[in-house]
Amino acid sequence: MRQITVLMIGLGRIGGKFYQQFTQLDESRVKIIAVSEPNMSNPLLTDSDKRGIPNYPNYEEAIREFGPKIDIIMDTSNRPELKLAVRKLLQETNNQHTVLVPMVVDYLMWYLLPGSEAIPQSHHSSIGY
Repeated sequence: MRQITVLMIGLGRIGGKFYQQFTQLDESRVKIIAVSEPNMSNPLLTDSDKRGIPNYPNYEEAIREFGPKIDIIMDTSNRPELKLAVRKLLQETNNQHTVLVPMVVDYLMWYLLPGSEAIPQSHHSSIGY
């Protein structure tokens, strides 16, 4: 089985749940290779440190360091300007391997999580790519 490597941007309410789900999976399937959480008081950073998962408060540093070793970037900040900046950086670094998960797929995956509550969507006019 092929291992999928993930960079997670944001460990807030939504990203935190994905983080917890991913870390329950066998690393031979899904491995979080880095997180990008600027809130240094986020309690999940203690867990990521124990697991040896580095935190890059500036996501650009993680993308530049790991490059195409990242299969998937999961940005749960749901800030369209951040997704645009990530896509631009992938182009600038000629990274044609890494996939940035579109917001609509974030929602799809959220719906599959056990016990997931509704996500307030009023502030997202578009959840496409």
